[in-house]
Amino acid sequence: MEHARHVFRALLLVIVVVVVVSLGRGFLKPKSYGKFGSYRADNVTEQMNVRPPQHGGAASCAECHPAQSQKRAGGVHKDVSCEVCHGPLALHVTAGKKTAAMPVDKSFQLCARCHRKILGRPEKFPQVVLDQHVQAQGGGAVQGSVCLDCHSDPHSPKI
Repeated sequence: MEHARHVFRALLLVIVVVVVVSLGRGFLKPKSYGKFGSYRADNVTEQMNVRPPQHGGAASCAECHPAQSQKRAGGVHKDVSCEVCHGPLALHVTAGKKTAAMPVDKSFQLCARCHRKILGRPEKFPQVVLDQHVQAQGGGAVQGSVCLDCHSDPHSPKI
């Protein structure tokens, strides 16, 4: 009988802990927690207000660069956003005013992201084996801005 008191005390302690944790969780858990998943839904709006958008899209570039936009719109890169090659709009424009020169990636690695031969890509998509392509066009190494030696205008890259 003496051991039964210890079991009763342990059981009572477990019940008290469960009740305190349940009540505490009910009072401390934010109301929006779990609304869209296992996070506080109000945080999405808060983060949007703290971190302004970095990307503007091709339409925002066309406002100041209509000639490049027209070339791109009629060319093979019409579906590629300007920010893929140039980086986020926020690096160049802040509050509607130019704040810095736009970075431009002229490396062969940028072109290779889309045009390197990969078996999973559609056969109609222009793909090249970089070493073979450069050698066939006159030699040299696949380095630096080798793609722009022949395809000098990436907005309309036909030779």
